[in-house]
Amino acid sequence: MHYNNFLVRKKIKGKDIYIKEFEDKSKLVMTGVDFNFRKYNLKNTNKFLREHRLTDKKIAKTYQKHTKNVVAFPHPGEFYGVDGFVTDENPVMVVTADCIPILIKGNNSAALVHSGWRGVKKRIYFEAINQMHEHKSAFKIYMLPSIGKNSFQVSEDFVEEFDGRDRFNRFKTPDKEKGKYLFDLKSFVKSELIDFGIKSENIFIENVDTFTDKRFHSYRREKSEYGLNAIIYIPASIEE
Repeated sequence: MHYNNFLVRKKIKGKDIYIKEFEDKSKLVMTGVDFNFRKYNLKNTNKFLREHRLTDKKIAKTYQKHTKNVVAFPHPGEFYGVDGFVTDENPVMVVTADCIPILIKGNNSAALVHSGWRGVKKRIYFEAINQMHEHKSAFKIYMLPSIGKNSFQVSEDFVEEFDGRDRFNRFKTPDKEKGKYLFDLKSFVKSELIDFGIKSENIFIENVDTFTDKRFHSYRREKSEYGLNAIIYIPASIEE
């Protein structure tokens, strides 16, 4: 599996923030354990963005339910039962705690989605791409820190959820526990995107496992006390 480490750690007001800055001056930001967004409401999130000089523009953020619902070109605010956005102007945010945050960047717009295994089952990334109305050759796709294969132990019930899905079995291996498997969710998503027509060289995966890397929150590691990482995309047009 080929990985691309594209996030750069920066100190902003003494805190670590992980940033990818694109040539068009847009930004992709992911926070770690210093910023637990589990209790952050919309007001506090906008305050965080201002205080850390990321943007003064108000954000659209999700209240997630593991759906495939993607809102195109949202106004600022909180969106319930939504797991992704397409935007060309307003900053948008999703939260994760082992699930895959995926940025789909086109020439004229971008999509940011939250995709745990339920989102993968529903192919939320295809839902986002279909709302962007750009040619597939335009897309570059970035998968951010999420749970890695060696930490993602699944049961036979999980395998049955994907019964009949092309390529699925290529990415599961038997674990030492009887009836358990280890599953490479990110590589499976990449294979589906390639089948969909996205070039392999335009898919980038950050080589970080949120379960083992304590810079980030993890549902499986922290259990009932788990926190949430924030993933924010800030389009270039709002910084002009």
